[in-house]
Amino acid sequence: MVLERGVPVCVGEVAHIVGARSSGPRGDEDVEDRDAFDNLLLLCGRHHKVIDAPQSQDLYPVALLRGWKRDRERDVDPAGRAEFDQLTDLPRQLPALLAEAHRDVTAALQATIDRLGEANHLSLDMVELLHLVLTRSDRSGPQVGEGVPGIKEVFESAYDAAGGASFLGLPSSEAFAIGAGVVQRLRGGRCGHPALLCARFGSTALITTADLWEGIAAVGEHATGGGILGVGYPNISGEGDPPYVGPDVEQVRTSGGTWGKGAMTRDASGNWRWTPDLRFDSNSAGNMDVAFGSQARLDLRLRLVAEFPGDGSDLRVTAAGRRQLSAALASPGTSELLAALAAGRLEPVGRTTWQPKAGPYARNDSGGASYECTVEAADGRTAIRGTAQYLMPHLMMGTVTSIVDLEIDFNQCQPEPCRSGTAVGRPVSLTEVVDFFTMAWRIAFETLPLAAGDTLDSRELGGSPRVSLNLLSERPPGTGGDRNFGLADLVDLAPLGRTHRNNVSQLGIAVLGRGPMPPAEIRDVVKQAIIRMSEDVGFDRADLIEW
Repeated sequence: MVLERGVPVCVGEVAHIVGARSSGPRGDEDVEDRDAFDNLLLLCGRHHKVIDAPQSQDLYPVALLRGWKRDRERDVDPAGRAEFDQLTDLPRQLPALLAEAHRDVTAALQATIDRLGEANHLSLDMVELLHLVLTRSDRSGPQVGEGVPGIKEVFESAYDAAGGASFLGLPSSEAFAIGAGVVQRLRGGRCGHPALLCARFGSTALITTADLWEGIAAVGEHATGGGILGVGYPNISGEGDPPYVGPDVEQVRTSGGTWGKGAMTRDASGNWRWTPDLRFDSNSAGNMDVAFGSQARLDLRLRLVAEFPGDGSDLRVTAAGRRQLSAALASPGTSELLAALAAGRLEPVGRTTWQPKAGPYARNDSGGASYECTVEAADGRTAIRGTAQYLMPHLMMGTVTSIVDLEIDFNQCQPEPCRSGTAVGRPVSLTEVVDFFTMAWRIAFETLPLAAGDTLDSRELGGSPRVSLNLLSERPPGTGGDRNFGLADLVDLAPLGRTHRNNVSQLGIAVLGRGPMPPAEIRDVVKQAIIRMSEDVGFDRADLIEW
């Protein structure tokens, strides 16, 4: 290996001890594989010609050349020799392998120079000079910023600021564009791990551990546009922060993805998980009547609709999944909210249970699961009804959809008949609303997916879920019938203050990017959603509510 204008060039030639062909020099000896490592010898170009020239090849018999090879290999590490023995195309690969070894040696020398500088055996000027010499001497592999026009200066600035080749190692690939920015992989040096250079277009570059990048790539495995496209790029949190995100960092902000901003956080197991910033969409009316049109309407309906992508496989409700779902719905907790709502509004009732829903519009086949739980009044009519549905994607709906409804007929929940435009005897409190949506969220993401054998994971879903929360009067003013109500007649909205809108009959909002969560987090998100949906219609004290 020699350096030609700073570029390492392999000038050695791979010679055959026994000729590559039977007609070649020393080719009459029988060997099993003429290209095997045992039959190859690295020589300079001059001696290669000498041992193979017709007039001199007899002076270099097989035994002599094998002796040369043995003498050269005495100092080779046995483990390294074993790796060479596995190579099946050594003549073609050897020049690249030698160049690779040169790069590894260069990185090791960079690290040694740094250690000598830290121990004050070399001056700062000498350390910088030696680094410059080594950097200029190693032009055999991809260079920092090479591969994408216009990124070189940005990458070099961050690379040098974070410690350069001795700390981060040399690039192992060219830079490449992905999503909203550019990435380049680094081998790792004194930092002790493979690393990546990355930068959003138009932003400052930074270096991260490879495991952070792999964590980002794994977010949203079941969602189209997941990984770096959905999550975006890691960010430096402040102007003065170093451009290196090392293995001791526990949380990193992200931006630039289609799912909005968020944060990557290490969990207790050391794995990276992404949490999107809480976002809302006030346009949630489209889900109010999904899979509901055939249902007999009561007075008040609370509805949660969760939409998320399937995993790309043949999603279907199976017999085993249906049994698992039925068992989960029969467990304590899934129907106790209905019993709690009935308490104080109805005569004592027995235990309420979920049952498969009957009727021509109920999906209880491979395309969906529909369950119902009712509390009846003394005359046998439905007073409170819960409905839970899990629907597979189809032509009209491209996502998996979990729907949980709660309806109340207040005429069956009080001794005196309800009167239009007058508050019912015991409106539903905002705390009861929060209780319902918290329970419904868990049923939507934890219980209903059992029908298809799914256990949903927030990491797999990424920022793709959309959860719509709706409160609506099913008998709004102006729609006729024996009674009509505004939403404030059915739900105690007084803690939200006043609004100048007349006849508010519904509230709704969609929560974006949140899937399975612990109950306390669900409850907090639901409270924030109620505040937002109330502000959307002008309530003037929604943000001051005391829960």
